[in-house]
Amino acid sequence: MFKSLLHRNFYKQEVILLLIGYLSLIISFIFGENSTGGALIDYSNQKNISQSFSNNFTETLLNYDNFSSRHSPSLIIILSFFEKINLPDSLIRIIHLHYCILLPFFFYKCLKLKYKDVDYRLYFFLVLLIFLSPTFRTLAIWPDSRISGLIFFTVGIFFYYKFLNDKKFYYVFLNIFFISISAYFSPNFSVFSIFFFLKFILIYNYEIKKIFLISCINLIFAFPALYYIFFLDINFLAKSAAIGFDTNEKLIFHNIFNDILITFSMLFFYLTPFIFSKIIILPKYFTIKNLLITLIIFFISIINFDYNIFYSGGGIFLKLSNFIFQNNYLFYLICLASLLLVLPLIYTKKLNILLLFLILLNNPQYTMYHKYFDPFLLIIFFTIFSVKINFEKFKLSKNSLFVFFYFFTFLIISNFKYLWKI
Repeated sequence: MFKSLLHRNFYKQEVILLLIGYLSLIISFIFGENSTGGALIDYSNQKNISQSFSNNFTETLLNYDNFSSRHSPSLIIILSFFEKINLPDSLIRIIHLHYCILLPFFFYKCLKLKYKDVDYRLYFFLVLLIFLSPTFRTLAIWPDSRISGLIFFTVGIFFYYKFLNDKKFYYVFLNIFFISISAYFSPNFSVFSIFFFLKFILIYNYEIKKIFLISCINLIFAFPALYYIFFLDINFLAKSAAIGFDTNEKLIFHNIFNDILITFSMLFFYLTPFIFSKIIILPKYFTIKNLLITLIIFFISIINFDYNIFYSGGGIFLKLSNFIFQNNYLFYLICLASLLLVLPLIYTKKLNILLLFLILLNNPQYTMYHKYFDPFLLIIFFTIFSVKINFEKFKLSKNSLFVFFYFFTFLIISNFKYLWKI
């Protein structure tokens, strides 16, 4: 009787918390929250292209690289249909906001499948953190292709776990399909098809027929994009996102060491509350092996680090370091701590190393913004990374409150940063 009552009470809490998260989005929609800073500008530019698609679809599609956008045209094309029927902008945006609720929903479904032996009440808290993400909130309010890409990427992860549970091949097909869709909305997600391809190959024990079939499915779904970019030569991906950058960026790494340090600073940001709450169980990191690997990567990276913050981006710690001290020293210290703590989580599993490489590969451009990692790192780390999670620690109110206020504080700071034009 008592347990049943507790269960019902939790359901009430669950509904209330979700309702609060949803209402906060509606309130933010009314006031036009722009906590990432550039979402409104991006949306205005996207709006113009969307109207161009509605007026002349074929001409806009075949000349898309002439527009000042490096975003995929997929979401813009969908929005153009709303433009075609003269739907008010506020209605288009509110429809998009409700569509974005799919992200926390499928994140929850992924966690439920991966941690099926864990009481779902213990990981439900992770789902609520999505509602504190400045990127999720802002890009839900001001439609952007990146959040659509992340939604379909998460759906792809969901079908990956459905396959692991049931071993039915059509779940492989659905995984490839949704990962492909995510790449059509945001091409950076295309690199993660490598991870799933290798996982399926390993599970099928290198069966030739299955390898051939999976390869064919991937190529079929990729062909329209490859034809559009390489055969029609509509390479919108080469556009620059850097402020003050005179030339177009190449679709290759400008400097891999910039990517390494900024990525690890982002990993430190998102994993810190879970590490200090001991929710993520760290392997031994004060070992000779780890210290040696950490110092080698760290010193080689800082010697070659040349990210120009003037071009914008760089992440929270690089900006904070330059804002307070007018140098990169605080940023370097954070990167050293991150390498020391996170590397043992990575190199203990080969597929974790692959995932880290793909995270680096998924940001080939010069500029790297915090929104590229938010809430992407949170989702990918708790779903497809192989790490030890102690969900029982969520039972301690001090831990759950610490994690909540950590991300809530970041949301508040992000909004003030935009309002104060910092």
